[in-house]
Amino acid sequence: MNEFLVPSLCGRTYLYGRNAAASVSSRIVTALTMHIRPGILSDALQEAAVRFPQIAVGLSVCDERYVFTTPEAKVPVFDALEQMPEDFSDSRLNGYLFRVSFHHKTIFFDFHRSIADEFGMISFVKAVLLRYLELSGFPVRTDGSVKLMSSEYFKAEGDDPMVRMDDVNASRPVWYMDAKAVVPEPVTVSMEQVVQVRIPLHKLKRDYSELGNVPVTYIAPFFSHAVHEMIAGEMEVGEYVVASVQVNLRPYYPSASLRPYHTPIFLAYNRNLTDYPYGTVLMSQKKLLEAQLKNDTLAYSAQRKIADIEKAYDVKGPMEEVDRNFDAVNEAMRKRSTYDICRIGNVILPDSMQRLVTEFYPVIPSGNRLFSVTVETFRGELCITVSGKRNTGSVCGRLVELLQENDIEAYVADGYEYTPLSFKK
Repeated sequence: MNEFLVPSLCGRTYLYGRNAAASVSSRIVTALTMHIRPGILSDALQEAAVRFPQIAVGLSVCDERYVFTTPEAKVPVFDALEQMPEDFSDSRLNGYLFRVSFHHKTIFFDFHRSIADEFGMISFVKAVLLRYLELSGFPVRTDGSVKLMSSEYFKAEGDDPMVRMDDVNASRPVWYMDAKAVVPEPVTVSMEQVVQVRIPLHKLKRDYSELGNVPVTYIAPFFSHAVHEMIAGEMEVGEYVVASVQVNLRPYYPSASLRPYHTPIFLAYNRNLTDYPYGTVLMSQKKLLEAQLKNDTLAYSAQRKIADIEKAYDVKGPMEEVDRNFDAVNEAMRKRSTYDICRIGNVILPDSMQRLVTEFYPVIPSGNRLFSVTVETFRGELCITVSGKRNTGSVCGRLVELLQENDIEAYVADGYEYTPLSFKK
């Protein structure tokens, strides 16, 4: 059996437990300068299924555990305005753990987070877009930042890099705040409210010149303050707004794998903008982050995560017992933070593609968290995409106000609702 047919360590957290209410699916949204031609998009996807076999997988059960399979049917393409599959078990997906849909000039890629993380899926989507534009007759070419369909799949792309983290030297952060997080009860509705805030990087003043390089450091205090104002009445003495920062491990421990490869660190909002100037709050947050972003401390976080996953998974009982174990793991993790934030980084496209792609951003549903935030740089702007089930518009409006009050030009660029794909057993 190919290694990529065995669910990865990180991927197991999205397969087991009561996943219907969790953010088991993510979305990549892309928009082009031309209307989408579904036939050509379908052709590009069929080639992608061959080039990226670790992405083009389905799911089955073997010996009371999930394993991936390789579907033989074509990858379907859906019109986003028509009735689409709402669950990964829907037969119209032809067994695949992702859904591709389109509307006018926009393509939506929804995928189960067990097969890839956002960084891995971005590589897949970029390759699909490049091939779509080639088949459409546009003179595009890669500069090495986009994989070609004509290139061969190699084993490292389907490896599980987390298994090597157990062999890395690790140590607990010496400067760390294990704060008690305020954790509002999850909202049970399935609909997600998505709002995007953008910051034009060329308009940043000198004091904020580093914002584009370390955006979470700068954005988290403002967003945490907006959240604090929203839920202050629900907080008890000694509770903090805590962000769970999802760290992509590839820059620290390089890997060519597209499979899930990340670990959380935690950022407590321990200095309030009401009581301290922004510079003081920023310095406090920066120290908390930097202490946890060293290689050995990231390894410590990853090894704790691996230990929890292996303990939940390595039992001899039926799948129901594994589900119960992961319910406990996921609930313990949920109670450690108020919201999630993930830095995607700079989405780079070749110049010949860049002029044809007007939008490219991920949406991570909030699931059982209050909000989920992604931060990326694209076409010279910092894009902050917030997903939540309540008050998303108001918290983003307050975020923009706070940014502007501190001489950072920002604006609300978009807002809409959608229902993420579920995973019902």
